[in-house]
Amino acid sequence: MRRKALAVLAVLALLMPMFLAIGGMSAVRAQDASPGASPAVDTSISGELNVAMVANPQMVALQKLAPEFQKIYPNIKLNLLVLPENEVRDRIRTDVSTQAGQFDVVTIGMFEAADYAKQGWSLDVGTPLQADPNYDYQDIFPAMVSALSGDDGKLYAAPFYGESSMVFYRKDLFQAAGLTMPDKPTWDDIQGFAQKLHKPDSGQYGICLRGLPGWGEQGAPLTSVINAFGGRWFDENWKSQLASDKSAKAIKFYTDLVKNYGEPSATTSGFTECENLFIQGKVAMWYDATSAADLLADPKQNPQAANTGFAYQPTEEIGSGWLWAWAFAIEAKTKHQDAALAFVKWATSKDYVNLVANQLGWGSVPSGVRASTYADAGYKEYGKSFADLVLSIIQAQDPTKCCVDAVPYKGLQFVGVPEFVTLGDQVTKELANVIAGNESSDDAIKKIDDMANSWAKDNGYQ
Repeated sequence: MRRKALAVLAVLALLMPMFLAIGGMSAVRAQDASPGASPAVDTSISGELNVAMVANPQMVALQKLAPEFQKIYPNIKLNLLVLPENEVRDRIRTDVSTQAGQFDVVTIGMFEAADYAKQGWSLDVGTPLQADPNYDYQDIFPAMVSALSGDDGKLYAAPFYGESSMVFYRKDLFQAAGLTMPDKPTWDDIQGFAQKLHKPDSGQYGICLRGLPGWGEQGAPLTSVINAFGGRWFDENWKSQLASDKSAKAIKFYTDLVKNYGEPSATTSGFTECENLFIQGKVAMWYDATSAADLLADPKQNPQAANTGFAYQPTEEIGSGWLWAWAFAIEAKTKHQDAALAFVKWATSKDYVNLVANQLGWGSVPSGVRASTYADAGYKEYGKSFADLVLSIIQAQDPTKCCVDAVPYKGLQFVGVPEFVTLGDQVTKELANVIAGNESSDDAIKKIDDMANSWAKDNGYQ
């Protein structure tokens, strides 16, 4: 009996490492399946995916992290095309309107989402996203969902990051000049500061404003200024108001501010160029998208981070900002719908926000979309100088109430009808001539007013 017992113990001793190994493997599997674990590899989805994106910092960050997507979906070949805003908009609209099928996933915003859905150019992404409990659809700000939905109430583009507008300024330059930026400055305040801080001989410019033609480039801040001055593009009968006293005053103010105290070669400056000038320490102020706040607070990306201040968008008759989200839409003609949805889900998830924060830092996160981002202790600490301000600005925007007087359209920084693309581009090209000093503002305002009336008649609005 003793020999048998010893034999059994000997066998157990030999088998024990195997049992431990099996137990360890089970523990690993259990850990992988637990919340917060690394996503499991999915080989069930395959295909070649072509994605067109705007060349903003958050998209550049996504480019860097694309290998993480490939780890999860090794059978999806991901091709990312990243282009400047005007160029990518043209490429995307041409592709979807002709149903050429060059792209599977594209970045669009509030202006395009409802129109693309109406035309049948994009797919419903809201339904499958809501069906996935791990995605946490309810975490997305309702204003972003509403603005990116079609007339049927379905979401046709998943928001990647969202924004309104605000003022960024150099606290050290203000202090040296004995100036104080109010929390809620007026446009007169901004003009006065720009005048005092404009020192072109020293390579320092009072303010940076977009002068690059384009309805979404120069047109966005310009329209917010028109609204702030009590103006509007059209009255209730679609008669142009660009030459009205309030709108004309706003247009002259904007073009004069850029000409007199703005960056050199302003007609080539869009969002990216202005951001670069601010980071390079060449401008004292910049009025633009709140989404830039994350990057500007990061000393690794902005040498001026410690000296960067943040304020509300300027007021005149009213305070007027904008509401926008760059969002991922799936083209209706895609041949890889499952792969496209997998990418959209990955790029717009809470897990992706955490991935960016862990690998690139909070300064690169796509903010302005999810409540959980602003509730995160790490982000709250990182963004203590701007996050609450940005959130309050975004939440205050209402695209149905853009102007002092009634208008027949929706949109804070654009006229929310599909045909506006052509008019917005033409108007901003004309005003670029004013900024460049090649035309008087009075002559340009008369021209763009006539343009707007002709446009309204040609498109059946008047």
